[in-house]
Amino acid sequence: MRTGAKFLEGIKKRNYNIYHLGKKIENPTEYPMLKWPLKVVARIHDMALDPKHSDLLTATSPITGDKVNRFLHVFGSIDDLLIRQKKMRFLITHLGSCCLMCPGLGGVNALYSTTYDMDKELGTNYHQRFMDYIKYVQENDLFLAGAMMDVKGNRSQNAFEQADPDMYLHIVEERDDGIVVRGAKAHQTGPMIADEVVIMPCDIMRDPKAKDYAVSFAIPADTKGLTYIMQQNLADALTDTAEGTDGMDLGNVRYGCQFGATALMVFDDVFVPKERIFMQGEYKYTSNLITRMGTMARMWQTGCRPGIFDLITGATKLIAEYNGVAKAPHVIDKLTEMSFLTETVWGLALACASFGKPVSNGAYLPDPLLTNVAKLQSTRNYYELVKIAIDLCGGLLVSVPSEKDCKNPETGKWIDKYFRGVADVPTEHRLRVVRFIQSLTGGPVAAALHHSGGPMQNQKIVIYRETDFNKKTKRVKVLAGIEEEEF
Repeated sequence: MRTGAKFLEGIKKRNYNIYHLGKKIENPTEYPMLKWPLKVVARIHDMALDPKHSDLLTATSPITGDKVNRFLHVFGSIDDLLIRQKKMRFLITHLGSCCLMCPGLGGVNALYSTTYDMDKELGTNYHQRFMDYIKYVQENDLFLAGAMMDVKGNRSQNAFEQADPDMYLHIVEERDDGIVVRGAKAHQTGPMIADEVVIMPCDIMRDPKAKDYAVSFAIPADTKGLTYIMQQNLADALTDTAEGTDGMDLGNVRYGCQFGATALMVFDDVFVPKERIFMQGEYKYTSNLITRMGTMARMWQTGCRPGIFDLITGATKLIAEYNGVAKAPHVIDKLTEMSFLTETVWGLALACASFGKPVSNGAYLPDPLLTNVAKLQSTRNYYELVKIAIDLCGGLLVSVPSEKDCKNPETGKWIDKYFRGVADVPTEHRLRVVRFIQSLTGGPVAAALHHSGGPMQNQKIVIYRETDFNKKTKRVKVLAGIEEEEF
């Protein structure tokens, strides 16, 4: 496995086509908006090499027989699913940032079982191609990003009904040695700092007319024809403001307040070699691929959310202490509520993994009903924790001055005097915690946590579909004397 330094060396050698604020980025590793997520990924590589974290962050691959990063591992047991959840809570509480590597892991697991099903039923050789590919990725310890979400255009229309066919990524040319694709993927996490990207369709397709949109493949992240147009949001504005300072305005001074490092990913007639194609027109199998990817995405988010909740709770407890109100009964009650909300989601996170089931060729998926219940509850609980954090933090969450004002001798003395809480806590410490709370309750974080894995209505759809209402009504009929008991 690679060190963080080796990972960064690899990124420097790639020729990405990245744009931000109207300019092309020549060196991603030195660009302010990318250095923070790069630090996160590099740190994960280093932590995986630390024997203290080996059980959580690495696994023995049945594909290579060697130890690999768990972000590249195929789930082969309930234990793998449980470790995945524990790993996410651990990483989030230690990094305070999106890990960026989860979509690639989802792609690995969804394609592993789906390509096996396709080969078994259709006589294709997608699974062997995929096994050769994942072996290459594991042996080289690559950062694999995943990309699924299309831009969708007119959302009342199917992919093949769009006025502009490029609203969904699709095949525009088939050759003996591969395919050419065109379109875009939106809201993608970290592809412009990845080694490779694995691409999956976005919608479940049931019509033969959707054939060209049923495509899945993997390519190097700097492949010719790929262009990345980076996000610009409130977190980026703070990152820009914080340049040349200690980073206090970011809240998380070690890994920044970037939560996703996302981009619009444009495919301008990109060539994909045949050996890198894992689905080419088999539209009926998009259901398996998307459902499995979605279930895993929602599972890992329920493992990640309690880590975020831990940080929000810890920061709220600190600000209550710095404000001098930590022992007030209503504050204790609210902090208790934050712990209750956190551990409720954590229990559901462990449950959806514990009730996981085998699918194809030894792969395991979490329980879909419990996973969607957990994801829906985690989103609801996030907003409840945010309300408490905002309530106990106070108006400083909005009006906190910048680090540059704090360091200015003309203004810093007044900030130090008038924004102090309890006498024995430095004003700067109080302001640092305020910024930390701000970074996790405002800006892009709320929207990212809400929409990752699909909006809340998506979870409700799956919950209704997966609930066995007939079984429930049957028991009522028996106990109410409407039907006879069956033994």
